[in-house]
Amino acid sequence: MVMPAKPTKRLGELLVQRKLISSGQLEQALLQQRTTGEFLGAVLIKMGAIKPEALLATLSEQFGIPYELLTVDQINWDVVKQFPASVLSGGKCFPIRADEGSVVVAIANPLDAWALSAMEQVSGFRAVKPVLVLEETLQRILRAHQQRALRLIATQLGDHGGQTN
Repeated sequence: MVMPAKPTKRLGELLVQRKLISSGQLEQALLQQRTTGEFLGAVLIKMGAIKPEALLATLSEQFGIPYELLTVDQINWDVVKQFPASVLSGGKCFPIRADEGSVVVAIANPLDAWALSAMEQVSGFRAVKPVLVLEETLQRILRAHQQRALRLIATQLGDHGGQTN
């Protein structure tokens, strides 16, 4: 598994240094973060202070993990089927595709080594490769997975509905 690099600078410092946000915006976001408990990047996006792409690019550089602007349509659902529901329902990371014996996993929190470790333990793949995505994207993927699972259950129930014992 690719472990995130330990950042040498905090996200806010990097964003100010790169002139992506002002010191005032950082202070305002930090105050709001203390109240909401959200990730700083999510607060900055909600404030309109930074675009999602700029945040992901900065986090990617900070932690040494690539990022993707992922959509649900890009998920390889055949790969997802190879993972137990218990791991997928945790909502911390999600398999999105496989390549050459490795599984690529979307993760919103690059510091969540536990989620990556859990995915690695059950994957059956040689390696787990994380890619950063926005928390909102990860939640959208999880909702799509739940909807697919419900449709499958409904179909299976419908197939058995006409049978009598």
